Amino acid sequence: MANAFEFLGLKPSLVLEEAELRDSFRAAGKLAHPDAGGGDGEFSSLNEAFAVLASPSRRLRCWMEIQGLPVETRGTIDDALMDLFSDVGSITQDAELHIRKRDETKSALVRAMLEGQTQLCRESIETAIAKVEERIEAECRNFPVLESSKAPDAGTASKIARNLVFLEKWRAGLRSCYARLV
Repeated sequence: MANAFEFLGLKPSLVLEEAELRDSFRAAGKLAHPDAGGGDGEFSSLNEAFAVLASPSRRLRCWMEIQGLPVETRGTIDDALMDLFSDVGSITQDAELHIRKRDETKSALVRAMLEGQTQLCRESIETAIAKVEERIEAECRNFPVLESSKAPDAGTASKIARNLVFLEKWRAGLRSCYARLV
């Protein structure tokens, strides 16, 4: 996707309200949807543009490409994220073990006995998701500074993008575990 912003009729901006993104998607979708005379490929591209801009890491990378900044996908992430990763990994591992145990149980009585542990797993995951989302928001608070800079630092922007990629991946994994615990 060369320019997701252009495809949705938006000016390239890192600070993007969800409502603005959805409104632009709906307006473009009215023209691009196959039922409205658009082609399947056109609507598929519209969906991809929406996905790019809905993801802070992908939006940042798209913005960097438009700005002509090199996007370095390899490198380090913040040390603080490694501590969070340790917590996320432990919680995910515990939840996966519990899910497996619960799924292998044939007895309704044993499943009922496991419900307390299931609830504790859900609460742990909810807490972890909240921490990850707080960190995503903290990374996104750098967007206005990057955007207003006359010469944004590609290294800093790339590190923020890398941090966001990991955070978004962890959030998706935690949400997946939570859904299987419901």
